[in-house]
Amino acid sequence: MTYTGLHTTLFAAPNMKEAQRFYSDWGLRKIKGSRSHSVFETKNGSRVELKTPDSTDLPPPAVPDMYFREMVWGVSSKGHLRTIKMELSKDREVLEDKDGTIHCLDPNGIGLGFRVWRPRVKFDGARTKINSYDKVERIDEISTFYGEARPIRMGHIGFVLPDLKSAETFYRDRLGFWLSDRYAGGAAIFLRCAAKSQHHNLFMIWSADGNKRYHHTAFEVRDIHEVFGGGVAFNKKGWKTEVGPGRHPISSAYFWYFKSPCGGAIEYFTDSDYVTEAWKPHNYRINRFSEWHLPDGIRQEKEDKIRPSMSAAGKH
Repeated sequence: MTYTGLHTTLFAAPNMKEAQRFYSDWGLRKIKGSRSHSVFETKNGSRVELKTPDSTDLPPPAVPDMYFREMVWGVSSKGHLRTIKMELSKDREVLEDKDGTIHCLDPNGIGLGFRVWRPRVKFDGARTKINSYDKVERIDEISTFYGEARPIRMGHIGFVLPDLKSAETFYRDRLGFWLSDRYAGGAAIFLRCAAKSQHHNLFMIWSADGNKRYHHTAFEVRDIHEVFGGGVAFNKKGWKTEVGPGRHPISSAYFWYFKSPCGGAIEYFTDSDYVTEAWKPHNYRINRFSEWHLPDGIRQEKEDKIRPSMSAAGKH
């Protein structure tokens, strides 16, 4: 099977107006918005879909209090979609929409779907120019300061689950996902949906208490400046930091997590490792969430302290 990335995350929004404001403030483009159904989109076309909890067409929750309902993965062709459907139909119910999207539940009861999808590739995604000791990209110009973030795509999704063994067998052996890394002793696994990919697209943590939880969805932005600038702007709009900013030792990505009104968290990230078939998975003996991180965001300077005047700058 050839996957094209995480296409849709679907939630039952307990407060539709709040959820709409949240994803709009996050930097996604609203392509549909009503009292009962909303759709938000990243630059490459991946989507967050919101429905009211009383919607009759929502997949069942993995546990009663979970607002997350389904993740839909893109595949490259109808042929690949048929192959996935045949494989999944061996031991579980598979439903098919009029547009060809198929739906089922994974071994932990997580809603799972697949559809033919080609991500958008033409959009404004240029990173900030960087000056380093051995290469100068930005000459006689001020660097970009981000007043908000505009996520490029959904990069990965994470869950806390009691049965990682069945999940790993299901996604690796039956759906063709690749193992990138794991915590020794079965504490967590990092999977990617393609041989050549960002470090991981699916992250699963072992649940010590036996409960199932949606953990977070990560949205890729252009560079570290957009992580910081977007996070500061999002915080100014009243949304609370979960943890960050910081940097992961596994994947090397910079991050900033925020609490979501639909449960779990949401993450800005950038500069993840990119791996291929030559990558050798590691068994990390110590569960290190971060190389470093701030626990509750960045202190914000007053507007009049952000930049000195040109006359003051000229005195140095």
